[in-house]
Amino acid sequence: MCGSCASRPRAPRWFDVAKSLQRDDKRLLQFRKLTEVSRALTYAVSLEEVLRLTVERAAELLETDKAVLMLTNEQGLLSVRAAFGLSKEATERFREPLDETLIHRLQGLLGANPECFLGVPLVVGGQVTGILAVSLLQPVSSNEEQEWLLSALADQAAVALEKTRLDETAEFRERLIGIVSHDLRGPISAILLGSTALLRREELSERDSKTVVRIQSAAERANRMIRDLLDYTQARLGGGIRVESRPMDLHAVVRQVVEEMAMARPERRIEVYQEGDVHGNWDVDRLAQVVGNLISNALHYSPEGTPVRVATVGDAREATLTIHNLGPPIPAQQQSKIFEPMQRASADMNPENRSVGLGLYIVRHLVKAHGGTIEVKSLENEGTTFTVRLPRQAPPLS
Repeated sequence: MCGSCASRPRAPRWFDVAKSLQRDDKRLLQFRKLTEVSRALTYAVSLEEVLRLTVERAAELLETDKAVLMLTNEQGLLSVRAAFGLSKEATERFREPLDETLIHRLQGLLGANPECFLGVPLVVGGQVTGILAVSLLQPVSSNEEQEWLLSALADQAAVALEKTRLDETAEFRERLIGIVSHDLRGPISAILLGSTALLRREELSERDSKTVVRIQSAAERANRMIRDLLDYTQARLGGGIRVESRPMDLHAVVRQVVEEMAMARPERRIEVYQEGDVHGNWDVDRLAQVVGNLISNALHYSPEGTPVRVATVGDAREATLTIHNLGPPIPAQQQSKIFEPMQRASADMNPENRSVGLGLYIVRHLVKAHGGTIEVKSLENEGTTFTVRLPRQAPPLS
């Protein structure tokens, strides 16, 4: 009987089971904390916030009192960008190359024994861009999970840092566009006023008149580009383009814009169809801009000799504007992106008609500001149609 008992496998001890369950609970808690860290880094709005969160969570996850995050600069030197549990004086002086001596110097900075030092790289696009390091309370060899935890946190931080960098770069670029565009408005307006005054002079020769007309045309084109750039900046950074609504007739606005476009492009035919009542409360100037941008787009992307058709139709609920051209179809994969900035190539356009590629992007924001919708349909042998639907009453200003 004793032999029989001896041959049976020994049942696990209760404290072994408890220890295993404790490890599982700890691992589950670590996963939960990593998820929370990922969420916090995702919603971080600045580089400083990402850096601070990373070192604080590193110290919390690995239950230590010292953590440091370094990033490389233009010279390839690592400098401390965020620290936990370290003095500002010690971290400010730290400038080190990314070489074999780095680990020893980091251990000195953290006051860590070699067995208690743990550092992992931050990698973006296959390039090492920084280091995340901690001083552990227990030797690294006693728990490989610590290295895995720090590596997982470093990966999340690297993604968040790159996203923040790209966001800040884009915001800087957009603010710069707005500032430069605003500053250019004055000189362009002066050129337009001067050229208009020159054209009124009776003693101006025919040759000089043609030169002034070309100057005026170029200034008007530059003015349109500046307006588009300012609208782009307002849409991206200013909370949207504002509209000032008042009672108006969409039929009349369309006729006026078509007359102006026909004078500018006398070689092209623009056909107009109008039906029903299209009175509503909208921004006259902004809707004229919508119509002008859409007609200009249709003229740019359709062959000479083909008409551009503009229609305005009203019913009890809304007014509908459609603009159709017989140009080549827009590829299906591009149609979903066509209202994003700078999506349609304009390099092949005549220099006289070239734009900055923001027309449709601004159109979408102007239509949205009126509470309306815009869509595009483009098929082989049928051409391209843009359809704008506007409720009779634009939403109030926010």
